[in-house]
Amino acid sequence: MSKSKVLIGAAFVLGGLLGLVPLFTLDKDRLAGRASFVSQGTTEAAAAPVSGDSGLLGSFGGKQVQMNTLNGSEAQKLYEAEMQVYTAAEQILVQRYVMDFFEKMKAERKLASADEAQAAYFADKVKVSEAEVKDFLEANKDNPALQRIPQDQRGPQVKNYLEGRAREGAFRELIDEAKASGAIRVAVRRPKEPKLEVDDGGNFFVGPKDAKVTIVEFADFQCPFCARMVPTLNQIVKKYEGKVRWVYRDFPLREIHPEALPAAVAANCAGEQGKYFEMHHALFENYQTLGAQLYKDLASKIGVDAGKFETCMKDPKQENEVLKDAQEGQNLGINGTPAYFVNGRKLGGAVNEAEFSRLIDEELAKK
Repeated sequence: MSKSKVLIGAAFVLGGLLGLVPLFTLDKDRLAGRASFVSQGTTEAAAAPVSGDSGLLGSFGGKQVQMNTLNGSEAQKLYEAEMQVYTAAEQILVQRYVMDFFEKMKAERKLASADEAQAAYFADKVKVSEAEVKDFLEANKDNPALQRIPQDQRGPQVKNYLEGRAREGAFRELIDEAKASGAIRVAVRRPKEPKLEVDDGGNFFVGPKDAKVTIVEFADFQCPFCARMVPTLNQIVKKYEGKVRWVYRDFPLREIHPEALPAAVAANCAGEQGKYFEMHHALFENYQTLGAQLYKDLASKIGVDAGKFETCMKDPKQENEVLKDAQEGQNLGINGTPAYFVNGRKLGGAVNEAEFSRLIDEELAKK
């Protein structure tokens, strides 16, 4: 069996699952445009101690550093490094399990190769009907990514997309069953996730203020992947109505996204007139064409007072508010967008609805 094929499958499962990129493309900006080149601040925000771990990290100049005294970015950095080791171990085990699984299937079915066994396995599991394609097209008819695809190519591309999603689900199910049965067991210790003190910064939010779970998002209005995450966040808020609050905080990557800062100011200015998320959604729908004229046009479209909006756009305090968010994000160890904190537990980059739901369900179960 081709190792590359198995490795592709394993990548869907490990590292929190890469998630699906609505609708069909993996934009190069997703890889090259999310890194932050904002200069790091010299101060660190106060952070909660690393939960439940007071061991000795080491010493410098004769001074000892305990694990439970690390600040936000330090705790997160250590956790992510330890998590890389755990994930690598899990990936090796999954890789070997999958190869063994399809070798056994080949023998049982008397097939010519493990590749053929893998194809047969997914053929049994993956079936996308024309009705499903039609329903998807109808539900996403206003999606800009779908509109850019020629009409006669939409059906086939959507079918390929849905089949890929179904294959991902089938593969995840295979691995989940193996873990649940003990067929895959990771002996390497899974690091304990730090829980950071992350507040809303007085920013705008969707959902009840006293929600049991708060998702704080740090994002950039010119970031393609941030734009593609908006439907996921909307779906999460809808799914957990009354239980989840979604807070948006700004993290403009100014060196690579020159319109991220003014776009954030435009959103805040619309928020001054009670239209923050109307502008937020509109900006992300038009992330490729951000600019001064667009902000004016969108302000008019969503119904804010043009004069007040223009005055607000020139107010230095609005820009300062955005930069304050960015500084606090850096102090929390953020170096790219998007980044999410679910009750202080960090999720970053390519996150799908399942990952959000996992953390949200865990947090709700604690209450």
